[in-house]
Amino acid sequence: MKVDNSGKLPASYSAQNKTVQRDAAASANPAGAGSDSVTINPLASRLSAVESKVGSDSGFDAGKVDAIKSAIAAGTFSVNPEKIADGLIASTKELLAR
Repeated sequence: MKVDNSGKLPASYSAQNKTVQRDAAASANPAGAGSDSVTINPLASRLSAVESKVGSDSGFDAGKVDAIKSAIAAGTFSVNPEKIADGLIASTKELLAR
C-alpha cells in the first residue's frame, strides 16, 4: 500500500461503504429490543455527595486573605513550620484512616 499525503481518501473508504456498515449494525440490534441497561457505580453516588458538600462550603475566607496580604506587605508575616508540619501529619492520618 502506498502512503499518499494528498489528503484524499482511497475509494475503499468512501462514505457509502461506512453507511452500509452502520446500517448493517443497526439492523442487527434494533432499538426496540430492550437489551440496553444502565447501572450506576456506587462510587458515582459518593462522588456526587462529596461534590455537593464541597460546593456548599467554599472554604475561602476573604478576611483572612486580606490580613495575610497586609502582613506580607508590611513585612510582619511569619511562617510557623511546626504548625504546617502538624497540619500535614493530621491530613495524612485522616487520609490513611479512610
